[in-house]
Amino acid sequence: MPPDAHPLALRARVVFPICAPPLVDGVVTIAGDRIVAVGENLSGQRAVDLSEVALGDVALLPGLVNPHTHLEFSRLAHPLGHPGMPLSAWILEVVAYRRRIEASAAESAEDARRAALEAGLQECLACGVTTVGDIVTAGLDEVLQCPAPIGWYLFQELRGQTAQAIAAQIDLARQHLRPVTSRPELRPALSPHAPYSTARELVAAACALSRDASCPVALHLAESREELQLLATGGGPLRDMLEQLGAWVPAAFARASAPRDYLQLLDTAHRSLVVHGNYLLPADWDYLAQRAARMAVVYCPRTHQYFGHEPYPLPDLLRCGVRVVVGTDSRASNPDLDLWQELQVTARTHPGVAPAEIVRMGTLNAAAALGWETEVGSLAPGLRADMALVRIGGHQLPTDPHETLFDATSVVCGTLSRGSFTDQRRQR
Repeated sequence: MPPDAHPLALRARVVFPICAPPLVDGVVTIAGDRIVAVGENLSGQRAVDLSEVALGDVALLPGLVNPHTHLEFSRLAHPLGHPGMPLSAWILEVVAYRRRIEASAAESAEDARRAALEAGLQECLACGVTTVGDIVTAGLDEVLQCPAPIGWYLFQELRGQTAQAIAAQIDLARQHLRPVTSRPELRPALSPHAPYSTARELVAAACALSRDASCPVALHLAESREELQLLATGGGPLRDMLEQLGAWVPAAFARASAPRDYLQLLDTAHRSLVVHGNYLLPADWDYLAQRAARMAVVYCPRTHQYFGHEPYPLPDLLRCGVRVVVGTDSRASNPDLDLWQELQVTARTHPGVAPAEIVRMGTLNAAAALGWETEVGSLAPGLRADMALVRIGGHQLPTDPHETLFDATSVVCGTLSRGSFTDQRRQR
């Protein structure tokens, strides 16, 4: 038990440790920012009944872990573009949005980016998320000016196809990975953006740096049919988009390639996240399954729906043994950053997947994908006292209590971050 920390016991209708079976009418004892017991009240006083606090039956889960988002878009009221648009056209919308931010006379680009990051972090917290993997385009010094109410993995985005750009981006990556001892809640990581924007040499360099720094790498891969066409033939809508932006480098696509080439690069990283993976082949699934301890696929359900992609092969991926986790992507392709809604959509879209498996995709498995499972993602003594309170309907629990989490009325109604309740309560 942390010294001088006054213990507090919390009781819920159901406690979901994730690393152990659910506890009906369960108790978790915390002291300071740490969990000291699960299933026991070691506080020496009556446990706080969370059902009384939330005015209804409550399930207590670990704080949710969102392994993939882009918080820079968090002030968007609506996604960019329109549903079903090609990825290449949507990227042009993203570029235009960033240019508007840079050119705005209302506030500096730095202030706008910082405000978006802070808004996104607060929204994540309100939705029960206490750890986030964020793709950042701002420099680390700029990001360090933002208060972080949750654990924040900072994936520095890397782009470039020419030799000069590659060298500059490798220098940026090295600077980004310098230790930030004053902010233990921040962890640097790297994100070579995507095959159409990042040379294979830069992806390989990022993976090598990740090994040295023991940090994860994230890459958008097999996101669209357009990407597969570009890799295989050097042509198609993504080439047209790059030419329109003045970013086409013919030498980068002089020889045919496929997502497997990039999976093999990611396999050399300390650990890696394949973001989306919508159009990976069954042989790629097997490749990932054999490396599930270090490689994970991030499924973003509502972004997937926004672009009208073919049905996501989630049951097949899981059947093969691939580690799949769930993320929100950003408000540029999603109405909000509510990871709980992503899990709900996953359950509705893939009814054959066990509810317990879906919960793990947003908690323990996501934490493990980031390499932070010894701190967050489950409820166990010694782990961080991060928790999500989920209001559940009815008093009759099903045989599998996980099923009650995916009732249409369930909603995150409170968040505990580092042992403290936040003010971000939501009602339904």
